[in-house]
Amino acid sequence: MSRADIVIIGSGSLATRVINSFAQLREEPLRVAVMGRSQSKIAKMVLIANARSALLGGRVRFVPCEVARFRASAFARAFASLKPRVVFHVASLQSPWEAAQGQTAWTKLIASAGFGITLPLQIPLIAEVSRGAEDIDAAIVNASYPDAVNVVLDRLGLRTTCGIGNCAIVEAFCRSRAQGEDQDVRVIGHHGHLGPWIRGEKRRCQPRVWVNERQIRALDWRPKLGVVSEELNDVTTLTAVIPMMALLTGQTLQLSLPGVTGLPGGYPFSIRHGKFRLRLPAGVALEQLDGVELGTGVKFAAKARRALSSVEFEYAEGFDFVEWAEARDRMLALRERLRRGVGNSATVLVE
Repeated sequence: MSRADIVIIGSGSLATRVINSFAQLREEPLRVAVMGRSQSKIAKMVLIANARSALLGGRVRFVPCEVARFRASAFARAFASLKPRVVFHVASLQSPWEAAQGQTAWTKLIASAGFGITLPLQIPLIAEVSRGAEDIDAAIVNASYPDAVNVVLDRLGLRTTCGIGNCAIVEAFCRSRAQGEDQDVRVIGHHGHLGPWIRGEKRRCQPRVWVNERQIRALDWRPKLGVVSEELNDVTTLTAVIPMMALLTGQTLQLSLPGVTGLPGGYPFSIRHGKFRLRLPAGVALEQLDGVELGTGVKFAAKARRALSSVEFEYAEGFDFVEWAEARDRMLALRERLRRGVGNSATVLVE
């Protein structure tokens, strides 16, 4: 197996968009390995990406890398051969867009309790990636709910470098405003802020935004997108490609990012030579969370606890970090039950 500068793990909508964005790069010669469980699917993705790159006169070459099972041992073998400088993980046991396929008692539970309750389903795959990368120095960029997942992994002694999306998406839309062009925009926010901000929900907590050290009213700068679904990944994609290129080249980048150095939520950072420096506005302290509290373990907030208790989830109060695998198994069983409508799904709290 040939060496690769970047390994992209996943074959879904966001992974495809990220791959196609790399295919449009023409300056940097890169070799990108696309890793997934379906050989036919990743082979097709690679063929299309190579064709796009060729048409644009690009210097990026894509290669498929099938991994039959997402296990640390399999990742370790692949990484040892590929020797990547950046590993981008974009696979999860729970999509944030499931409700777009139709409402079930499960999607209603998430809507009621907050996406943070799916934390046990966001940890498993990136945990295997991190374990598999123990013997390499590559940066690990996580797209699976990094605002909280990267914190849990850090407490478990597992390594990640940063996340993507969320506060970076807020920053992107703020920069697109005429007032924000070529100005210093900094965002503090977590995953739970993004949806309410885009929808303009005044009663919900909002991200905090500063332009040239002056805090603005975030809602005034929200994009009026209407109903948003996976099309938002067109923005999320660049919140992944831009920091990955900075990590590869060592160039300086200033961007708000989630999941850095074990901090919950997202903050403004400067990246230079692969090092992250926090750029908090003057007088601002660390904060964040998204329906969960991350201390010595995971503790679900009151609203989430009520919703999870209503469907008799065994870990409704939360769980110790070392119990995440048990919490995952219980949540997978709960999801299956609610998706199939087994039991009294009418007890799901929807507010």
